[in-house]
Amino acid sequence: MLLFKRILNFSKEAEAPSDKRKNQRHAVGPTFPFKAVLTLIGHDGEGNPIKDEKGQDWSGRLANLSGSGASIQLHSAAVGIRGEPCRFKLSLDSYVLEFPGTIAHFRSYPQYTLCGFSFNFPDFETEKAYMQMLEPVSIGASLTPVDAKKVKQDTDGLTKEQFTGVGTALLNVWRQESDNAIYSFDFRMNDYGVRWSDGMTEVEPYGVAKQNPAAKNTASPFIHLTETQLEEVRWLFCLAVPNLAKAVPLDVRKFMTKLVA
Repeated sequence: MLLFKRILNFSKEAEAPSDKRKNQRHAVGPTFPFKAVLTLIGHDGEGNPIKDEKGQDWSGRLANLSGSGASIQLHSAAVGIRGEPCRFKLSLDSYVLEFPGTIAHFRSYPQYTLCGFSFNFPDFETEKAYMQMLEPVSIGASLTPVDAKKVKQDTDGLTKEQFTGVGTALLNVWRQESDNAIYSFDFRMNDYGVRWSDGMTEVEPYGVAKQNPAAKNTASPFIHLTETQLEEVRWLFCLAVPNLAKAVPLDVRKFMTKLVA
């Protein structure tokens, strides 16, 4: 089941990530709305796997995600061994995405266990659905600040801060010079974005036109989006904000979270 029907239409040929990007880990924010469950096979008192065991579901908190695997915190009673099969399930309301994996490492701590596992996607449609879910996580978690000396200031009375992320992700924040209050922001989420400025009650979504560097482009850098696409871009924003990196100032993260709520 695809999370987005009209945007993030990844192509197996055109969108295959490099090994470096596929293995890049992205921290998952504690308020990310997806529920994560990992099914592990049972073990006897000596730690041996129980044959014909259907496995036990363990709800947990996602620590990080990548294109090829994940790490999740589970209850301290959970048991897993490197190389054993597992099953990963992500759900949100009626949406469910589930596929198999293989345990890469399993560490026990006094208060919890930490399981890292790799994905075994059964087909590209499943992988595509997962990539759609990963996109907002990677965008938010990858943001890093641009040196203030390299940020071009473009509006009198306002100071612009800039943060770049994976792909062409870009967050621009303008503050009032008088009191440092947030006046506006533009959050470019690769092929889509949202913007907000003082006086608006909600964000304005938009689409980004593909530009040809070799040509002198005089057309608008934005593209028309249908109502369904606009709604999906808003949802993309809602999923990216809970994962905003700590490199983004706390007041900016809190402000954008209010627009999601």
